[in-house]
Amino acid sequence: MKDRVSGALESYLEQIAELQQEHGAVRTSDLAERMGCKRSSVTNALQRLSEKGLINYQAYRPVTLTEEGQKTIRALSRYHGILAQFLGEILAFPEDFAQQEACRLEHRVSAATIERMRAYLEFADKWGNCVCNSGSDKKCQEKSREAFKKFLKQKTETA
Repeated sequence: MKDRVSGALESYLEQIAELQQEHGAVRTSDLAERMGCKRSSVTNALQRLSEKGLINYQAYRPVTLTEEGQKTIRALSRYHGILAQFLGEILAFPEDFAQQEACRLEHRVSAATIERMRAYLEFADKWGNCVCNSGSDKKCQEKSREAFKKFLKQKTETA
């Protein structure tokens, strides 16, 4: 995603994608009903999304995603997946909570943070708990952090 739009506009975009998948094209009235808001609010959001090149929009016509809009949806879906996995696997939240929280966070977290979470998930999957074999918890934490930093450095050198 080049320039992210607001979380509210991303939510509109997600609903447009769902409705488009269900019905082929999206009517303003369907979107207003799905979002639980007035048509005038939807029209305003659609105009802004259209200006950003994320949707094809003309008054009184069905709305569809542009290629750029589809890319944004794929990125949001990826963000959601990484967040949900991190919340569930690393922070040990229950699945339902992890999914709901990921929905809220995907619109607020930077791409850099998401990528660092993804890297940590990869690190944890590869190394698990084998970083600490003995010693105090404090030493183990330091050793884990250093191992993660080394892992990140190796990834950037090979990229």
